[in-house]
Amino acid sequence: MEVKTAEEAGISLRSALRYVAVAAALVAVPLVPALLSPLYARVLRTLLLVLLLGLVGRTLLGAVLSFQGGDPPAGLPEDPPSVSVVVPAYNEEPVLADTIEAALAVDYPGDLEVVVCYEAASTDRTAAIAERYDDAHDAVRAVERDEPGGGKARATNYALAYATGDVVASIDADHQFAPDAVGRAVRWFAADEDVWCVKGRCYGRNPTDSLLALHATVERHIAELADLFGRQAVGGFTIFGGGQAFFRAELFEELGAFDDSVLVEDVDMSARIHAAGRDLRVDPGVVTYEENPATLSSWWSQRSRWARGWMQVAVRYLPSLPRDRTLGPVARADAAYTFLYALVPVVLVLAAPLFVLDRTLLAGGTLLPTVLEWPLWTLVGAAPLLCSGLVFLRDYRYGHGHHPLELAAAVTLWGYLFGQSVVYVVAFLREFVFRADSVYVTTGRSTGE
Repeated sequence: MEVKTAEEAGISLRSALRYVAVAAALVAVPLVPALLSPLYARVLRTLLLVLLLGLVGRTLLGAVLSFQGGDPPAGLPEDPPSVSVVVPAYNEEPVLADTIEAALAVDYPGDLEVVVCYEAASTDRTAAIAERYDDAHDAVRAVERDEPGGGKARATNYALAYATGDVVASIDADHQFAPDAVGRAVRWFAADEDVWCVKGRCYGRNPTDSLLALHATVERHIAELADLFGRQAVGGFTIFGGGQAFFRAELFEELGAFDDSVLVEDVDMSARIHAAGRDLRVDPGVVTYEENPATLSSWWSQRSRWARGWMQVAVRYLPSLPRDRTLGPVARADAAYTFLYALVPVVLVLAAPLFVLDRTLLAGGTLLPTVLEWPLWTLVGAAPLLCSGLVFLRDYRYGHGHHPLELAAAVTLWGYLFGQSVVYVVAFLREFVFRADSVYVTTGRSTGE
């Protein structure tokens, strides 16, 4: 897979116009019949409301359930397992030193090593920082990968060959461990041999860098608690995000390495873990602090990679996982929900003109009774604020603070989410219409060493 920076992956005016033209044609597909048939418009609007209720209803439920505990059993074994922290790094000069320092500072009584796999193609001081820590600390090993192409999955796979721990922690180069994160994650493995993966909480640490970083931080708080932890609370289809996760080392012997042909190798591996009949535990008490994109180019590159990757994995697993008897009935239904909803943002954007034309060229309303319709639309509109409020209350209860601006951003989060839906439309066009080659576009960093 080819790797590019956000600057290298820029789009030409000609390509942009082509995307706009195709998107406009797709918008016309539902819009033209709606102009001709008021009943069709009402049916379409009803379908959209139902889809949005499915999205916000599940997220609100997850936010409520996130108040549940979920602590691992107390205590580590007398001889705790060794841990390898694997850090793939490509042009990570602004953040890499802090990430290594945080890994070395964790409170863990067992052996811990840090394997930094840096790309030879890096054009900044990533290599120098990795080698400096290798020279200064016996626990740090710097490994150079000098191969064409790749992306995070291939770099992580390369680093796994050098990892010697019984437990492997894979983290992005901008993630900093909380002091108790490693010990808490290992306790889950010690308590249950069927747990093959532990996913913790990626906690945004730079909400004030820009308005984009502010909204991205709030979005991630909702995703990490109301979505990811909420899944576990109901026995659903648990997944881990690539920012950080812990694995039994034998997982890679049984299931193989990460699949570097898809853009979200983490979600792909989550599906493989479930298909193997093993457990993936989500624990928001296992915290790493992450940097969210602060510029439009870095945000777009990251979110478009995620969006297209989700579509790739949905096509791969939607036909099989909902029917896989190794999963319980709730997890199978949740798997179907998860992969079907990878396309809901596309539907939202394509149906947006219905709202623009309401009460002008089109008559408003759905097929639902008016007494239900407006309360439901109100619930949809208020959902980001309600979810954010619940997440913030839960965090304050567990000792995590939030910047006051984060609550203000929750009010305007729908606008941000609609913008993210546009990213999904572009990803949809690249994946299913233009059949463009997959390119791993890296996320730019904003902070300094």
